[in-house]
Amino acid sequence: MLQPSLPKTLRGIARGCLNIRRFAEVAKTDPRAAVVKIFNTRQRPGWTVPWQDQPVESTSGSGAVIRASINGRVPRHAVLTAAHVIADSRYLQVQRTNDRYSGEKFRAHVAAVCHEIDLALLTLEEDIVLEEMEPLIVGSATELPRVFDKVRVVGYPVGGDACSVTEGVVSRVEVQEYSHSLRFGLALTVDAAINSGNSGGPLVDASTAHVVGVAFQKMVARGVELQGHAVPSPVIQRFLEDVASESSGSSDSTQTIRLRMPSLGCDYQSLEPVALREHLKLDGRRGILVSRLHNAGDTPAALRGGDVLMSFNGFDLDELGFCSLLGRRLHFGAARDLCRVGTTVTMKVWRSQVEQTVQQVLQPARHLVPRGEFDVRPRFFMVGGLVFQPLSNEYLQGWAANDRPSHLQDLFLSGHVTPERDEVVILTQACGFWKLPKDA
Repeated sequence: MLQPSLPKTLRGIARGCLNIRRFAEVAKTDPRAAVVKIFNTRQRPGWTVPWQDQPVESTSGSGAVIRASINGRVPRHAVLTAAHVIADSRYLQVQRTNDRYSGEKFRAHVAAVCHEIDLALLTLEEDIVLEEMEPLIVGSATELPRVFDKVRVVGYPVGGDACSVTEGVVSRVEVQEYSHSLRFGLALTVDAAINSGNSGGPLVDASTAHVVGVAFQKMVARGVELQGHAVPSPVIQRFLEDVASESSGSSDSTQTIRLRMPSLGCDYQSLEPVALREHLKLDGRRGILVSRLHNAGDTPAALRGGDVLMSFNGFDLDELGFCSLLGRRLHFGAARDLCRVGTTVTMKVWRSQVEQTVQQVLQPARHLVPRGEFDVRPRFFMVGGLVFQPLSNEYLQGWAANDRPSHLQDLFLSGHVTPERDEVVILTQACGFWKLPKDA
């Protein structure tokens, strides 16, 4: 018995529609379809010779297309990446180098950046370029990936032009030092390979393809392998919330929103030694010791030197400063980073053998010697051929590691702001002059 059949043309159309449907389904599950390559033409200032820039150089990184609200406007497609990928940029371009698009490059602008947590958001001059792409979904603001969860790092590392995918598991969730800002913050550790060029690319959950992190660094040391770090989704969501609520103060769409992270403005130490806890007469109470205040801000600090900080905004601290947060035992600095600058936090302290409750408005950190100065020009003052500059980490980095003056290194590591001293100014050069003619 002959089976009825469609004409060849109709069968071809049906097959084509099926392929389009499959293509759309793949675009939603394959994160490569939403990952772009970022080209940064940058020129860093010369911090040891402040009036002279360093040579122009070209670097590249990765980014993920997401939906984000900027300046409170309607959410739009934007590129989420790492701040160090776009730092000191003179010209930014984005390229969609995968099987679905051509290799054309498009001009991009930095819409928002927070160097302290190494995150940035880019927009394109031609919005239609990103609108054609299926955006990735950023993970939860209240959940962290579990250890052993399978994840994939997507991006454009060195060694080729095509989009690369490496797979591994989450091996650790804790506070780590961010090499870009020299600041400690919450991070994911994964054993998936992260190489140069992967920075800014998404760390996606293998089962949902949601963005659970942004790759930003890896540990490099003898005997260390497969320890890459990513900014976790709760920190990303907090960054995006700030971008949505903050305003650049300008109607210019190319003006960058620059965000800061909050600080308690103090140094603290653990109370692990039993003898120290007995000396403070804690009687079973737990917390960490405030050893020194270093913020000379406009608002008075609620904490005092010698206080024992027992609770931060509802999170009870142990002798090492850890608390229960997001289903993990994490350093309380992670809880601080989920707050915004200007937030009033409530803390319980042990002061003069009395338990007290104090409140403090969180302010950005102030360092006696600035670190992480990006996208800014060096300040200097010249008089009589003598060049004076504020001491900064960038200036110290201009010296060979073994040649840096030890007293300046000590100011960088241990110096703190006081009402009497909020900056270190040093004599960096004595410029010579040709002898002027007598009739000059």
